[in-house]
Amino acid sequence: MTDWQNYIKVKHLFTQNEDHDSIQKSMTNIADVLSNTPCFKGFPKDVLAKFTNIPKGDDIFRPVDYANKLIRQMYDYADVMQIWIE
Repeated sequence: MTDWQNYIKVKHLFTQNEDHDSIQKSMTNIADVLSNTPCFKGFPKDVLAKFTNIPKGDDIFRPVDYANKLIRQMYDYADVMQIWIE
């Protein structure tokens, strides 16, 4: 069983909406929390920057797809660094 060393609250910032504006606002808010949380100081800056610049997408790859890919990277980092995300 994992011994979680740190905790961070971002799930309340997730959106159920899939329009670009809602996703962009959500991801920017998440980026603000991550950038101000010491346990995420090692999170790649280039990935964090992408949180604030979600593409509008197209019929194949929508904004929610871009956001989900970045959220997965956040969770992968948190798992390695033993950070519990709530």
